[in-house]
Amino acid sequence: MRANRAISHRQNGIVVPLLVIVASIGLSSCAGYTTANSSTSGNGGNPATSESQISATPATVDFGSVVIGTSNSQTILLKNSGNNMIKFSQVRVAGTGFSLSGLSTSSTIAGSGSMAFNAVFTPASTATVSGSVTLTTNVEPSQLIINLSGNGSTSNTLLGANPTSLNFNTVAVGSNSSLTSTLTNTGNSNITISGVNVNGAGLTATGVASGTILTPGQAAALAVTFAPTAVETLTGANVQITSNAGNSPLTIAVAGASQPTGQHSVLLSWTASSTSGVSYDVFRGIASGGESMIPLNPSPVSGTTYTDSTVVAGQTYFYVATAVDSNGSSGDSNEVEVTIP
Repeated sequence: MRANRAISHRQNGIVVPLLVIVASIGLSSCAGYTTANSSTSGNGGNPATSESQISATPATVDFGSVVIGTSNSQTILLKNSGNNMIKFSQVRVAGTGFSLSGLSTSSTIAGSGSMAFNAVFTPASTATVSGSVTLTTNVEPSQLIINLSGNGSTSNTLLGANPTSLNFNTVAVGSNSSLTSTLTNTGNSNITISGVNVNGAGLTATGVASGTILTPGQAAALAVTFAPTAVETLTGANVQITSNAGNSPLTIAVAGASQPTGQHSVLLSWTASSTSGVSYDVFRGIASGGESMIPLNPSPVSGTTYTDSTVVAGQTYFYVATAVDSNGSSGDSNEVEVTIP
């Protein structure tokens, strides 16, 4: 029996979990040039009616790191804040790997109008490159320069899973339970899933199919369901995800067991601690405040549920949970009471 258990909201820097459910039994800047059009002399020109201004947003473009052989496109907005139409006599791109689309010498911008074009960077090496887009117009001074920069990087494909293991604890024969692991592309190139292979009786996986493409930083939820049809314990069970990632196949370990239908059990659920990286211990007693000093669970629980399948009919039980990490454990959660019919 546990004696003199201190209940505190925070201990060893870990926020205490709240045991809440006892389930059923069983770019940018703007740069430009401004000029005042004045009357011409000696060439029969007519005086302009207002000032003309062309500006670019963003005024500079940094493409950052781009995988060699792929392209990154950035949109640049040109604005005419004067009344005269702007025409382009020259559109020039400088710098290895830089190009543009949507703008040419046939383009015009009406008074008070705007237009967008795209600057594109397609690196051929890992070098850091500087370049520019120079626009020559009928505005004086006539050149607007937009500086460009970027660097190439080698392709890196890495697929991660969180969590990397799933524990169903105990599930009754004929029922089912589902847990989720999030797959994330932590590299800098697209990952294509080529297969999701499930190893273990009663296990299925959904949510991520063969052919799924994850862009860098993109995540997808893989749902694993345990639906036992006989009394068994999962041994060596896992879900393997094959892909073009450098760490393929990615393996998610799965543990759990089934129990006969009708056997009493208590499903405990609690809110997660706000302290990251913790697991949980569950303690049981037959008197309030008298929970055992030894956790009911044989190993720390990574999720926020635990099934106690060792209960006896007619007995009343009391439960508390604590959050644990390498620094120690929190104080007890609130206590819950369950009576087995």
